[in-house]
Amino acid sequence: MALIQWWVGAAVLGVGAAVGLLAWLRPPRAPGDPGVLVAAAGRLRRLPSWEATLRRESRRRVLAVAGAAVALAGLALLGSRLVAVSDDSEVMRQRDVVLCMDVSGSMVPVVEDIVDTYRALVDELTEERIGFVMFDANAVTGFALTDDHEEVAARLAAAREELGGEEPVAGTTAPASGSSLVGDGLASCVQHFDRPQEERARTLVLATDNLVSGDSIYTLQEATDLAVERDVMVFGITPRGTQANAVAELRGQIGRTHGDVLLLTAGEATNAAVISMAVAKQERAALLATAQEHSFDVPAPGVLITLLGLGMLAAAERRRP
Repeated sequence: MALIQWWVGAAVLGVGAAVGLLAWLRPPRAPGDPGVLVAAAGRLRRLPSWEATLRRESRRRVLAVAGAAVALAGLALLGSRLVAVSDDSEVMRQRDVVLCMDVSGSMVPVVEDIVDTYRALVDELTEERIGFVMFDANAVTGFALTDDHEEVAARLAAAREELGGEEPVAGTTAPASGSSLVGDGLASCVQHFDRPQEERARTLVLATDNLVSGDSIYTLQEATDLAVERDVMVFGITPRGTQANAVAELRGQIGRTHGDVLLLTAGEATNAAVISMAVAKQERAALLATAQEHSFDVPAPGVLITLLGLGMLAAAERRRP
């Protein structure tokens, strides 16, 4: 869920707070009718019945103020327009996921862990089409987008065995160009999404340490520009202990696609459910931000809060002596 007109809610709260402050600071108005003079008023105020009346009035005023605050909060929420995207949205059911993996030398200690994470992630997904791309200086397709999850599992198992060997993945190296060309790799993975004319949710799970060695055609920023242009949400996985500036750059660029970065520890199992939930959550956020026609208003919380506040105000009014 998200608030797509939060500034309206903020304005409502600001106006309400200003009115309340002015009412608090305003000096009490002198009564037009001087009333009746009573002797020994101090003794009257010490009577138990008088004290009980004062306590009831104090509670009534607290209830009235609380009711006004609650009603104001409800109105602010209504003004902010709370919206959500359903998991059953047609776009959410038509999601393509590309697993994009850096297989350069600096990633060797974690490549098997990353493939294991990918395999566990595939088990968490159900209706998505899944593709797999590996890159170093060049990108090669592990397998094209497919909804055959049994085939996906088998191909990832084969990739894990290949990556566990001593030889680099065939087709990924180009000594003259350098290695770990992350921008080129990401751009290739983004272009792996087919069916551009169809309205589909596109998620890319990028595993890299963002340590570039060589001259690339695309910088990371330019590759991210391509992802943004094609409405691809990028979710990053990077080894724990990667240089802080590399992680910061990766997180900053991925954030532009409404994604985030997960740190992976070598030799430790990664909870793929965390990635799956994060991908689904961030995809919903991306849809809210870029395609409001796939979202729907959720007015019920604001209405209920407003009615609760009005009910409290009504109860306070009924207690007025």
